[in-house]
Formats: sequence, structure tokens, C-alpha cells
Amino acid sequence: MSEPYGFLELKPVEMVDSGWIHAYGVYYPRHQAIEHLNSDWSRAVILAKRRMAGIIDRFGSIVAGRMERWLRNDVPYVVTHVPAEPEPVQYLFADMGRGAPELLAESIHRHLGARHNIQLDTLIMQLRPKARKQRQCEGMAEREANVRGLYTVPERVVIGGDHVILVDDVLTSGATMRECSRILREAGALSVTGVALARTVRIQDGDTRLEEKETYENTMPAAAMVADRLAG
Repeated sequence: MSEPYGFLELKPVEMVDSGWIHAYGVYYPRHQAIEHLNSDWSRAVILAKRRMAGIIDRFGSIVAGRMERWLRNDVPYVVTHVPAEPEPVQYLFADMGRGAPELLAESIHRHLGARHNIQLDTLIMQLRPKARKQRQCEGMAEREANVRGLYTVPERVVIGGDHVILVDDVLTSGATMRECSRILREAGALSVTGVALARTVRIQDGDTRLEEKETYENTMPAAAMVADRLAG
């Protein structure tokens, strides 16, 4: 039986690895119609954001397979997710209240099921809606201000001593991932490794570039980063 969207052989041919954030492909927004339609990865990401189970599970398998190259057997990990923004048409989805990052985190954990040192938990809670979407902000300062103080780790959560794998669907600038990482470390996480399906690429004056070019705080062992780069 053929795959309905032709993504059975989807592979992360466009690798983005910046500091502690691992993005497994690049994403062209839909308004960049030609680039978006010519990128299987971008079209698959849209389906994942719509919570299509088969696509999310395929991505979960890909990401878990790459993570196997740098996960250690002697440290405890927790897989968690960036809270998804409430959706105005949430009632259209059967799985209300559960966004793509949460479903992706579950899929990654399931595909890492042979490892007994990895748990799955919801560690972060969003306190209020964002004033506006990150893509609507201009520049890094506005994006950082838009998420500052937006998230918290609930009192019931005990993180001390764990290495957290923080899952999101698409990185625009990394500001949300960094803010979530900050509060996780303040709550006791020994390290935070950010994982996302894609990093946004925009066309500016005919030039293709990442949304932001930044240096991320390196909280991941250097050997793991090198191993993932070499693995392609």
C-alpha cells in the first residue's frame, strides 16, 4: 500500500545543528509557495502541525533514530515538550488540547522504548497566551520579550539530576526554546537539549537564510554534537 502523502522515504537531508538545538530539517513558510511545495520536509511539517498521526510517528522515528547516536546509557533523561499555543479552531480536532510538540514527544519516547533510562513527562506549563505569535515579532529582542515569564515548571514536578530533551515542532528564532530551557535549568535540570523538526528559512531579497543566526548556549556534551554532525 502506498503512502498517501509520499513521505515514506522522508529523510532529513537538510541538517541544522546550532549549539544545543538540533533541528532535523528546514522549513519554508507556506507563503513562500515555490520553496514550500518543493520541500517534502516543509509539507510534512505542516501535516505534523495539524496532528496527522502517521506523519508525527514518522518524524518521531527519524528523530529517535538520530538521538540514538548521542544518548548515553548511564544518565537519566526526561523527554518533555514546549507547550502548544491554544488554537482558535481547537474544536476541529478530536485530540483537544494536545498540540504537535506533545504528540511528537510521545512518539519520540515510544521509539526510544528499548531504553530504560528515558522517561516521558510534561514539565512545563504556559501561564497565559502569547501577546502575539513569534513570527509576528520583529527581531530577537521582541521575540524574547514575547515569551519572557510565559512559562513555569509546576510545583509537582521534580527535575533535579535529570537531563531534559525538550521537543518543539518548528523553531522560528529559538527564543521560546531558550526561555523554556532557562526555567528547566532553574528547576534543577542538569542539561537541556532542544529538538525540533525544522528551523524556519525565509527568503530575503532573493537570498535564502535561516530566520536568525545565533550562538546558542552549549549545554550538550561536545562529543554528542560531533557524533551527530558526522552521522549526517
